Amino acid sequence: MNKKIMQKGWLYEYEVGEEYRRNYNCELTDVRYVLGEQFDMDKQSALICIGINPSMAMPNFLDPTLKRVQEYAKRSGEYGAWYMLNVYPQRATNPNNMDTDDNYNMEIHLRNLVAIKKMLSTIDNADVWCAWGATISDPKRTYLSDLLFGNENKNIQGIIGLFNGNYHFKAYGATTKGYPKHPLLIGKGAKLKTLNEVELKELSDRITNIIKK
Repeated sequence: MNKKIMQKGWLYEYEVGEEYRRNYNCELTDVRYVLGEQFDMDKQSALICIGINPSMAMPNFLDPTLKRVQEYAKRSGEYGAWYMLNVYPQRATNPNNMDTDDNYNMEIHLRNLVAIKKMLSTIDNADVWCAWGATISDPKRTYLSDLLFGNENKNIQGIIGLFNGNYHFKAYGATTKGYPKHPLLIGKGAKLKTLNEVELKELSDRITNIIKK
C-alpha cells in the first residue's frame, strides 16, 4: 500500500508495506513513487524530472541528484515546483542493484502509474526533464524500456503515455550513445533544451507518437 505526505510544499509518495520497510530514524522504504517540492505559489509552471530509479532522498534530505534538480528549478526562475519521477520506483543507490528481468515487480509499476497520474492531474503546464541515461537499455533490465515507453505486445502501459497535455520534453544534452544525460552532468549555468536541440530527435519522435495514440 502506498502513502502520500503533503507538508510545507513537499509531496512525497512511497510504499509502506512491511516487505519494503527499512530501519531508519525516519520513514524510509524500498519503494518511492513521487518526490517533489512546491516553492513558489505565484508560478504555475513546474519542472518534472524522470530518472531511472530513486536513491535514498526524502523531503529535506535530498541526494546529489535531487539537489541538482532542486537547484535548477529554483535558479531558472521559470518554475514554482519540481517533481522527481522514476521509470522503476525501487530504491537503489547503484542501478546494478535493481531488480532484473527475472524478478522485477509489476505491481509497484502499476502503483507508480497511479501516483504519477494523480500528480499530473494537479499540474497544468510543465517542462519534463528526460534524465534516464543509458541504463534504460541495460540488457539485464529490458523491462525498464517497457515501463517507460510501454509495450503493447506485453500489455504494459508506459509512463510516457500519461503525459497527454501541456508538457514539454527537454534534456540537458545527449550521451555519446544517444541517451539523455543524467542531472549530475549538467553544468551550473546550463539550461534545458528541447530534445531536437540536443540531437535527440529520435527520442522526441518516439515520445510524440506514444502520446498521440
